[in-house]
Amino acid sequence: MEIHVGVKFNVIHLAAEKINDPRVGELIRTGKLLAQKGFCPENCGNLSFRILNGFVITRVGASLGNLMSGDFVLVKDIDLVEKKVFCAGTIKPSSESMMHKMIYDARPDTQVILHAHSLSLRNAITTKQAYPYGTLEFARSAVDVLKTCDLVILKDHGFVSTGNTVEEAFQRIQ
Repeated sequence: MEIHVGVKFNVIHLAAEKINDPRVGELIRTGKLLAQKGFCPENCGNLSFRILNGFVITRVGASLGNLMSGDFVLVKDIDLVEKKVFCAGTIKPSSESMMHKMIYDARPDTQVILHAHSLSLRNAITTKQAYPYGTLEFARSAVDVLKTCDLVILKDHGFVSTGNTVEEAFQRIQ
């Protein structure tokens, strides 16, 4: 059963910046494929890619099957101690932005993260315990497994797949 505890961080909005990266289009197409496979009902899941000065992630509440370019947010920095997410523009980033940040920090080789809500993938390790999503404990459980593999199922929640490209991260769940 999914655990939810409300807002997990404060968003600090910075000056807007245009996101001009072809991976936005790749994630839009991948979101549609994930939805077609039934991996992201309603507004479940989030997708991101690393950039030089942070990462780009889907906005809070985004429907992966209906993504548009305006559904992406540039996260410039995250203060995990103070639980603050600094992002460009006025759109709020995914509630799991802290998890994406922690995965990127732990895995310098990872350029793309896909997260959706299937619990039955082959070749995936499942975390031992369920935590409220969007919390640091939730993120740490993902990072602990992803230190040694590229695909994890978060107990009672969904999967996280990592890769160097959108295609590579998507192929891991096939």
